[in-house]
Amino acid sequence: MKHSNDDSLNSHQSSLFTKTHLYILLFVSLLPLFLTFPLDLIDIDSSQYAEISRELVESGNPFVIIDNGRKYLDKPILTFWKIAASFAIFGYENFAFRIPAILLTLLSLMGIFKLTELYSGNREIAWLAVFLYSLSPGLYSMVVDPKIDVYLTAYLILVHCFYYMGFKVNRNYYYLMYLAMGLGFVTKGPIAMVIPAISIGGDILFRRDWKRLLEMKLFPGVFLSLLPALLWCIPLYLEFKTYGPYFFLWIQSFGRFYLKRYNQSLNPFYFYSSFSWAFGIFILPFFYFAIAKLRSYNKQNGILKLPKRILNNEYKKGDFVLGFWLFLFLFLISFSRFQLPQYIYWCLPAGAILGSGFLYKILNSIHQNASFFPKENRFPISLLYFTAIVFILGSISIPILIMDVGLLYYFLFLLLFTVFLGFYLKSSKAIVALSILLLSVSLFFSHVSSVVYPLLTSYQPAKAVGKFLQIHEPNASRLYLFGIPASKRSYAFYSKRYTKTLFDPEIFETELKKDGTRYLLVQDSWVAKMGEFFGNKIEFTKVKVYTAYKVATPQAQFFLKNRRDSLTNEVILYQARFK
Repeated sequence: MKHSNDDSLNSHQSSLFTKTHLYILLFVSLLPLFLTFPLDLIDIDSSQYAEISRELVESGNPFVIIDNGRKYLDKPILTFWKIAASFAIFGYENFAFRIPAILLTLLSLMGIFKLTELYSGNREIAWLAVFLYSLSPGLYSMVVDPKIDVYLTAYLILVHCFYYMGFKVNRNYYYLMYLAMGLGFVTKGPIAMVIPAISIGGDILFRRDWKRLLEMKLFPGVFLSLLPALLWCIPLYLEFKTYGPYFFLWIQSFGRFYLKRYNQSLNPFYFYSSFSWAFGIFILPFFYFAIAKLRSYNKQNGILKLPKRILNNEYKKGDFVLGFWLFLFLFLISFSRFQLPQYIYWCLPAGAILGSGFLYKILNSIHQNASFFPKENRFPISLLYFTAIVFILGSISIPILIMDVGLLYYFLFLLLFTVFLGFYLKSSKAIVALSILLLSVSLFFSHVSSVVYPLLTSYQPAKAVGKFLQIHEPNASRLYLFGIPASKRSYAFYSKRYTKTLFDPEIFETELKKDGTRYLLVQDSWVAKMGEFFGNKIEFTKVKVYTAYKVATPQAQFFLKNRRDSLTNEVILYQARFK
């Protein structure tokens, strides 16, 4: 398939797709992310970040982080500044909370493109990297339930992008590399510097490229990367004395991985399995690619000769930054004492960039041979189609197993099917193969955004409770809970007040004497304990009953519509007054 110079992405070579293909596939890839804008926030982390940012706006003090009325130390300030700024502009809305995460994600996709283009020298491979990353289950998980990691990962992408721009375009870009590193530092802590030290520093050390090291403007670059953290240590010291900076620089970062206070049972394969699902769109061909590369190297050079080759510096002209970012980081983090799946997101971009080159090879073989199964890449191509089938079956299972869906489900299906049909009629087999993969994954995550996630949050009654209280108890500064942990910050955010789990009845009685009536939210399993706890002085009138479920950690059975009702419970809103 030939293209004119005006319509091709790579006029100097045979292009796989035109600009029209690119724009449509880009829309398809970003659709699931944009569909998350109106979605409610779930406990625990996202609603906590939203509530902290709301309190930051309300307090008027941008340097003291408050969580439910108490000083907060667990995360640095930068993410809360972003969300608070969005709240100040747009109000306390779901989309306002999500705007910073999605904007930074879009910026990170631009960084992925530029980084891959510089690494590979091929714009089409760069676009493939964008598609692989934008539709990876890991990135979708970061965006649909935004945590700190979505911000940190974006800064890590920018760090590596500016590194390549520094030695391939202009050395002044190194300053932006250090600045992105510093912003990552006040987003998640020192890990924002450790990962580039593993990837970039590891590559320089492995190749003994001291000239590159001297070119990187270590001074004042290192100072620039440390400056945001040093500035943040000042208010931390003023609030918490020496413990504040110590917690920020050590405990909440490296301490999570290796200190005994966070010790869990060690599973050295935990993060490898987490990476597998997080990179699910291309994980099977990627495994094939990695194993084939290893076998090829062993056949040509012999793995046992590797130490000698390293000592002789035979790889001086190589580039191992992305390989170290992915594989060395995975190896090192596998020894962590604290294992959470979101830590794998930090190296997911490296997988997308490395995998895009192999995906380009697969698609180019289809393009050159005009066959959906060219002989030389038949097995990895079959894995590609198998992955697409898995995601299609996942989409089909939604109306069958999870819930009855409305017109939006069928509209999305028709829209994406129409796009695919247009590709099939007018495009090469390579475009059809790519479209099959991207459309199947996009369809699945679009359904998650429009159907599954709203179903999940419908069992978190915080928004309904908050709306009721803002109308019927508008001036209260606190929502009292009985049997419900205060860690469920969604109640605080949507009711726009602090929450207090009761352990002392006198606290509630004092408020009741002052106001005459108050509302109390009770977990259904604690209703029988109310008489013993409050005595017989207070009369409770049932006002609202809400079906509830612990949506932060749903069981697989919850997503089966014929089993869901047996797993849910209730929270009850009472109005209290003295008898």
